[in-house]
Amino acid sequence: MKRILSCALLSLIITDLCHATIKGGADRLINQVDPATNIGIEVIDLNTGTTLYRRNQNQPFVPASNMKLFSDAAALMVLGPDYRFINTLSTNASQLQNGVLKGSLYLKLSGDPSFSRERLANLLAVLKNWHINHIQGNVIIDSSHAIVNPYAPGWMTSDLAYSYGAPLGPTMIDANRMIATVNPGGRPGEPAVVEVDDDSGSIIVNNEVKTKEKSARCGVSFVMDQENHLNVRGCIGVGQWAIQQKMAIRNPLAYAKGLVRQQLSKENIILDGNVLLGGTPSGAMLLATDSSKPIAQLMADTLKPSDNLYADSLFLHAAHKLHGSPQNWPEAQQTVKKFLQDQTGIPLQQAILTDGSGLSRNDLLTAGQTVNLLRFLYERFPLAYEYIAALPVSGRDGTLQRRFKRPEQQDMVRAKTGTMTGIVSLSGYLYTANGHTLAFAMYINNRPGTSPSISGKYRYLIDALCTYFLQQKPGNNSWSRMFASKNRIKYQMNPTQAEQQRGKQARWRRLETVVKQAVNGQAVTVIYRGNELLLKDTQSDPGRVLNALLALKKKYPFAIAVSSKTSIGGNLLWMDTASLPGDSQRVWMIREAVS
Repeated sequence: MKRILSCALLSLIITDLCHATIKGGADRLINQVDPATNIGIEVIDLNTGTTLYRRNQNQPFVPASNMKLFSDAAALMVLGPDYRFINTLSTNASQLQNGVLKGSLYLKLSGDPSFSRERLANLLAVLKNWHINHIQGNVIIDSSHAIVNPYAPGWMTSDLAYSYGAPLGPTMIDANRMIATVNPGGRPGEPAVVEVDDDSGSIIVNNEVKTKEKSARCGVSFVMDQENHLNVRGCIGVGQWAIQQKMAIRNPLAYAKGLVRQQLSKENIILDGNVLLGGTPSGAMLLATDSSKPIAQLMADTLKPSDNLYADSLFLHAAHKLHGSPQNWPEAQQTVKKFLQDQTGIPLQQAILTDGSGLSRNDLLTAGQTVNLLRFLYERFPLAYEYIAALPVSGRDGTLQRRFKRPEQQDMVRAKTGTMTGIVSLSGYLYTANGHTLAFAMYINNRPGTSPSISGKYRYLIDALCTYFLQQKPGNNSWSRMFASKNRIKYQMNPTQAEQQRGKQARWRRLETVVKQAVNGQAVTVIYRGNELLLKDTQSDPGRVLNALLALKKKYPFAIAVSSKTSIGGNLLWMDTASLPGDSQRVWMIREAVS
């Protein structure tokens, strides 16, 4: 008996010494940057339940996008992994005769962040199955976000112009964001070519961008007002890459109305009335339904790229389902916070969950609360796999694709990043050198007056701490060590999907450059569209552009098509067209060639 007690006591002493050593190493890393760093950390070993490191774990911090860990957890627990948003099209018409619907249509939007113009088109296309070609009534958009303030309290005005600050209401289609692209004109002095990703007709562009011979001291600004008028100003060099900006759509209702009208027009359906915001009457007849991907997949679409609109939509929808009707931000906070506290047992009285995305500067969480949530989810089999799988993976995807890329780090961290000015956070799970799974939360908030030379190192400090914990061998769990092989699996030897996509984008940008160089001096405007190039050719002789492209094809594999009134011949796709933009003689298209 004495021998057994002695062995147990020795094991405890070794474990305590190990923890003391781990703590000392983490403290040294922090102190090397700044001993006064405003940092909160907690790290626990999920295999043994032991706390490996704590520092200010009960101090509240602005979490930035680590708030998404809580909003997605709430959505998963309230809705379940297989839940789907359902959007519907219905009518209360009294008569359908000779293709004329005598009554209104009702488009019910459930708060689905992934609802797109393509899915709207599919819903409205069903009207043709009913042989409807004329609507003697209105189209009423019944949106669950109609009562929601488009922006949560604490959002910064400077964030609202960009796609990550897109409004949540009163409607959501295409995540209420778009891309504006500025291409230089063919010659100095010409207006630049500004294109927007818009099928609604509601985005009005005022183009005040000039093409200059050189790009030095040039720049372009994008400003959209509440009426969806986009002012684009500045200058761009002739041979410069196209400039792309992801923008928030400031008036989502106007955008939604425009999409409905445009799609009905495409289906050759006449609408006598208006497109309005309203409610669906009880007893309306269902015509068509649309459903989203399941929540488990929407969580990955939220957490991996850190999508604010998706996170806020899941947060508001969870509150909606808990309360029984839609709620605005303050009420939703109380509903979701009470639910999480009741379900998990984590004290959240002092936590502030203003929104679901973490874009609000009012949000407050502690490292201790975050680790407790991570532990709770890890220990619940029905939740754990979907939740952990939705997180960014180190060196592979999402916001961690360029972090922890070394072979011994890649795929060993699954965590949510968070970044705002003066704020850095990282929370999730990591797998140690001896096969233990750790749950961790790290928050750093800048103190006023902190030198930029210090605050600029916050992210690197967090990465250094994670790397340090990856290298540790906590505890003496032989079962974990048995399965702790770090031999890399075949797929890990290959470039990640993110790396392949970046390589593809780099090749298109390189092709953009060489094509512009090849047609330099010709009356040709090159338009970049991400995965294709268009060349608007105003010259009478097609051979000048064709010869330049054929010469490039010997080095850069691509396929060529051309739209013109007469065939050009050669090894390319000719597309007969009766009309061409402006004074163009033809429009060349460069697309990817299948290998």
